[in-house]
Amino acid sequence: MKTVLITGANVGIGFAAAKFIGALRDWHVLLACRNMSKASAAIASIQKAHPSARVDFVPLDLFSLGSVRRAAEMLEALQIPQLDGLILNAGGINMKAKVPEFTEDGFERTFQLNFLGHFLLANLLIKKMAQRSRIIFVSSDLHDPAATKMGKIMTPRYGPVADLARATGTAAKLQPMARYGTAKLYAMMVAYELDRRLKDVGLPITVNSWSPGVVPTTQAGRGMNPIMKLIITSPWFVNFMGSHLSTEAEAGQALGALLIEPKFSTVSGRYFDGFREIPSSVESQDQQKAKSVWEQAVELSGLAEKHSAPFSTEEKALEARGR
Repeated sequence: MKTVLITGANVGIGFAAAKFIGALRDWHVLLACRNMSKASAAIASIQKAHPSARVDFVPLDLFSLGSVRRAAEMLEALQIPQLDGLILNAGGINMKAKVPEFTEDGFERTFQLNFLGHFLLANLLIKKMAQRSRIIFVSSDLHDPAATKMGKIMTPRYGPVADLARATGTAAKLQPMARYGTAKLYAMMVAYELDRRLKDVGLPITVNSWSPGVVPTTQAGRGMNPIMKLIITSPWFVNFMGSHLSTEAEAGQALGALLIEPKFSTVSGRYFDGFREIPSSVESQDQQKAKSVWEQAVELSGLAEKHSAPFSTEEKALEARGR
């Protein structure tokens, strides 16, 4: 039995991916999300469609770094010896926010939800990843100003990570969508950096990024003006802006395929848009910037650099023996 943990898996793309993977008898799916009642409803729905599905709930609130740490510890309580997959899916934009809003940790909410919480979770769980396991960061084509017209209008802005974290300096006047795109740019960068670090120590764990395009029915843009949302998710507008439409089921299948398909078993350090592998933004591939983002995120998340990913093969063996 293989195990995958999916963040934000009670609704939208995360739920669609969980349902797709849950249909497979050899996979145990962990729904990592905030709301227990919604998670219970999602589990019931998956098991109604697939009675033999093995699905469990892991409490996770990405707006709380304490909750992220507790979620990592929860795997011990569930007696999960190792993970074969980690899908960092939860995310979104609060389009109603007139001014930046902050988490209990003092960080801007879009930044923590779409970047820092997942960065910390990946670092905490890397020691539980099995040999030849797969990590997938769910991204957005908004990270690339050359990919879509919306990316050009709401351009991500690379700068000191603390600026985006606290909505100061270079990030003080960013609009919500630009904050989101910048957070996704940073997530893309650390995905590449994690891939390089794992390769440096010879750990066969793959790390890829994936974007769904535009999925109108998800809650990622909750709070958006309904008429505006209807316009920007219409086929003609999406095509005009240079993106593509997907249903939740299509997105869930494309995301799930990266986890389960044998053809992706050794593919790492890549970016996929729907079912296609494409280049990510030029800036996302800048190794020096990525290294800097990683180091700043280590400091902001409260990780000691020696405790950040990757763990060497010897360290993983010691961890295993210590459990």
